[in-house]
Formats: sequence, structure tokens, C-alpha cells
Amino acid sequence: MNNRIDIAVLEALRTGNHKAFEEVFNAYYNKTKAFIFGYTKSEGDAEELTEDLFVNLWINRQSIDTSKTFTSYLHTIARNAAIDFLRHKYIHNTYRAQLPDETYSATSEEELIAKELGLLIDEVIEKMPRQRKKIYLLSRNEGLSNTEIAVQLNTTKRNVESQLSLALKEIRKAIFIFFIPFL
Repeated sequence: MNNRIDIAVLEALRTGNHKAFEEVFNAYYNKTKAFIFGYTKSEGDAEELTEDLFVNLWINRQSIDTSKTFTSYLHTIARNAAIDFLRHKYIHNTYRAQLPDETYSATSEEELIAKELGLLIDEVIEKMPRQRKKIYLLSRNEGLSNTEIAVQLNTTKRNVESQLSLALKEIRKAIFIFFIPFL
């Protein structure tokens, strides 16, 4: 990851400037995704982790230390996100492998929560702006890549990435609110 963003842009990002965030996103998104892909070996997982990383960067923008190199900061966050993802995946797979098939069945309460959560996600998707909804469904339900979606909808790949990021943010927020009573 090259250091292509100057301190003025980072300061603007810290204050909530959307143009500065867009500039940082455009400068680092592909390199960050490629870096994470090196760990996950999955295009979809790398894309989702990268989108999460940039959403969290925006949310925590005020904690960016402009006296340190932003590239190193972003590199560290990306590495930690990839390692956490792989650790979680390994633990999940190990746990599943140790259980007999009949042991790993959901209880009726878990099934009910899963159904409610599915309905909530469907509701969030239905309320999305038309273009965002279409992009999200093409990505998640049809399995199209961002490039394929951009071509099909006659838009830019960057727009597709941005809309997917916003869609995932909306869904995460709804899921978080859904689980608050369980915490």
C-alpha cells in the first residue's frame, strides 16, 4: 500500500468530510482488498472484510492519528481483520468437525431467532433505495462480481462498491438493534 494520501486529506476525514473519505477509499480500497485476499483466499470474504474496514474507518475517523503513517495504520487494521476472520473460521470449523451431525441441530428458539432475523434483513433490503437494493441482490443472491454488476447496470464499479458498503451498513445496524435485547 503506497502512501498516496496527504495529512490535509486525513485531517479533513477526521472532521467528517465525505470527499476526503471518498479520496481515501478510492486510494486504498483495491490494495486493501488485495492484501486481505492474500490471507483469506476468498474474493467474497476479502471484499466484505474490506468494506467492513472502511465502514469502521468512517465510524472511528476521529481516532486517526495524523502524526503516524496512514498506510501503516490501515495495513495493521487490515491484517488484524483478516487474522481475526481466519481465527473465527478455524474455531468454527474445528467445533463443527468435532460434533456428530445430529448434535449440531438448532433448537426451536434458535430457529425462531434465525427466521425473525431473516425477515428483518428482508425488510431492510425492501426499504433500500431501488439502485442499492438491486446491486445488493445481484451481489448476494445472484453471486455477480462488482464488475459484472457495474456492466449490467451501466454504472461504475466504484458506485457498486459504495452501494454494497452502504447496504451492508444498513443491515448490520438493523442486526445490532435486533440483538440489543439479548445482550
